Amino acid sequence: MAQQQEADRFAARLRALKERSGLSFEALSSQSAVGSSTIHRYCTGSKIPSSYGIAHTIAKVCGASGEELRELHRLWVLADSSRSSQGGPPTTDNEGEETADSAADKADEKAEEVDRSPIREIPSANPLRRWNRRAVLPIVVSALTGAVIGALGLAMVENYFGATASGASRPETTPAVSVHVFNVVPSCQGRTDHVPACSMGLAGNPRAAYDAGNVVAHRVWHGDVLVTDCVLYDGAQVGDETGVATTRWFRVRLEDVPGGHAWLPAVRTHDSPALPTCRE
Repeated sequence: MAQQQEADRFAARLRALKERSGLSFEALSSQSAVGSSTIHRYCTGSKIPSSYGIAHTIAKVCGASGEELRELHRLWVLADSSRSSQGGPPTTDNEGEETADSAADKADEKAEEVDRSPIREIPSANPLRRWNRRAVLPIVVSALTGAVIGALGLAMVENYFGATASGASRPETTPAVSVHVFNVVPSCQGRTDHVPACSMGLAGNPRAAYDAGNVVAHRVWHGDVLVTDCVLYDGAQVGDETGVATTRWFRVRLEDVPGGHAWLPAVRTHDSPALPTCRE
């Protein structure tokens, strides 16, 4: 499968760096603070790091050069993009997470069995009382259900129109996470002055050409933190200065642009959070 091929290419490059360094998995784990079994899974292609920063740390300990780091980043972007869009190897970084997930699945299955088990009614000594209970119970349940639904519906309507009348927007239900802007140009990293030459633009439309006519006024620099709530996988293809390209875009929330959001191409960050697909 295509996604496994991308994962294998990334794993092969990371494995070559590890073998060249002469470090054992245990020694590499000690110096990178990443579990030895986790590193082993990265090197075999059964797992893909959840963010490039993890792979970058391992490669730096192995003595990778700047060119090798850029190539590793390119391969990670391809593997991560393929995994995200087609369901490739998972990105579990916690060695105990699979065991915990299995236990949780078993607990859920047991709970479902309990829910599906028939309810046994204890016979009543008085047939008349048992008949009355069966006749009255549906009426009581129906009345209570109607009252609860009515109260919830009224609260939702009041909340919606109350917020609209006060000029406030409805509460956000989409989870939002932070991503860090990354500028691949070394001279623009580690600077505290926001020089125009190191600034980067955010697109107004992720499916249109990424040029001067499709950039909002808000500029970003290396290290800036943006808030994103979804990811788009089929936007316009964008490449960085090293040739790494992707069609993934993150929708970022901004208060100073029309519509309240703009779009950051995935090549401009090393973060890869789990997000819902944008419905744009």
